[in-house]
Amino acid sequence: MSSITTSTTAGSVSSSSYMGQYTGITSDTIDQLLQSDELRKTVIQNKIDKINTKSQAWTDISTRLSNLTSKLEALQDEGTYGTKKVTSSDDASATVSGTTDSMEGSYDLIIKKLAKSSKITGAVVSKADGTTKISTKDALGYSGKLTITNGATDGSDKALTVEIDVKATDSLKDIANAINNAKDPSDKEGTKSAGLKATIVNNQLVITSEEMGKRTLTIGGNLKDSLGFKDSKTVEGQSAEFTLDGIDMTRNSNNPTDVVEGVTFNFKKADALKPITLSLTNDTDKELSAVKDFVSQYNSVMSFLSEKMDVGDPSKSDNTTGALAGDSTLISLQSKLQSTVLGGKSVNGVSASTLGLSVDRNGTLSLDESKFKAQLAKNPNAVKDFFFVDTSSKYSTEKTGTGYTADFKAVIDRYTSTKSGSEGVISLRKSSYQNEIKDYNKQIERITEQIAAKRARYVTMFTNLDTAIGNLQSQFSYFQSQNSSSSSNS
Repeated sequence: MSSITTSTTAGSVSSSSYMGQYTGITSDTIDQLLQSDELRKTVIQNKIDKINTKSQAWTDISTRLSNLTSKLEALQDEGTYGTKKVTSSDDASATVSGTTDSMEGSYDLIIKKLAKSSKITGAVVSKADGTTKISTKDALGYSGKLTITNGATDGSDKALTVEIDVKATDSLKDIANAINNAKDPSDKEGTKSAGLKATIVNNQLVITSEEMGKRTLTIGGNLKDSLGFKDSKTVEGQSAEFTLDGIDMTRNSNNPTDVVEGVTFNFKKADALKPITLSLTNDTDKELSAVKDFVSQYNSVMSFLSEKMDVGDPSKSDNTTGALAGDSTLISLQSKLQSTVLGGKSVNGVSASTLGLSVDRNGTLSLDESKFKAQLAKNPNAVKDFFFVDTSSKYSTEKTGTGYTADFKAVIDRYTSTKSGSEGVISLRKSSYQNEIKDYNKQIERITEQIAAKRARYVTMFTNLDTAIGNLQSQFSYFQSQNSSSSSNS
């Protein structure tokens, strides 16, 4: 018994011996045994990659649809329509501008006098203690009232009088600010300005009527003299005098808006001997550009959709298909866009086709610019209303309306909306993709855990096998040595 114990101790193989020493089974062998399990992971990962490719395709589609929406919104913008090209034979003397409602026209203008405001300038103000060198921010030390009356010299309006309460701590700047912020005392809501403008020049208060023309400014109150208006200087205002298309006119403004409907004239310099020609013509470039941008983006969207739906050539072994080939949702989107692009209700004879929009057999949208310009010249308001009529309420935070662009946006919104509770088709589809990916990742995690457990079992099993073989080999060698020793002794 003692010999057996000795041989085991002397010739046994430790279980820590490296795997494969006797069996030849290595970690590469185990990898091969686990290859089918790894393949399951690869299959699932390929599915995840395909889903991510589809999800990215929908993201790109959503981006292109959003860009198309921005082009539609440009066609809904009031500023896109009715803009005017303006010209002046002498920009330094006068210019003209027009609203969307103004008519095209040319005007002959002679500016005889520019409108001016009446103003009254006080003397240099000193502090109550006699200090003459002061800052506009120094407290003056006067307490009392300053009243200012402003009225048309010819009595055409009711004179307005404001009363400024002055405190001892007030400075010239405080008094000027109080005049500038004064409200019309006859306005019950207290929001209407008194129409006075005060400035400080050389520590002198200069008070100007914001309304031009001949007006009388009168200063009163117990602080009249203290604030320099005992010996004040007055400059009387005057109305603008001009001739427009041979008609003599006067206005108390250098920017009259009530001479021609929707037109503002801007007088800059008077010269009774110099005629100026002003003109307004409809500017169709902005509208044309907006429609062309829409056409271009629509074609970009449709081309991208076709690319993602492309089935390629199934007869080829290396055939490549689009990421969303056969996707019924994408097919439906393309169909809806195609049916909408030439739709829209006709407005006073204006429709998509009469505006020059057409689609060829390949689905490409085009614009006949000559037709479009002709419709704009014929009925610009109908063109505008065809594209969009704003029906938003006064306090609405979102623009609502009817027309071609509203219909088109409604189709797109059903796919691109990201609002909670009303998510669009794309958001729902991407959410579904994410759920699928989560499920697949869980499967991969489970398989990974199974592979790790199998690998551990294989390592233990083959290590034990190697150990057992090693021990047998040692025992065999021991017995061989013992047998040889016995033979030699005999």
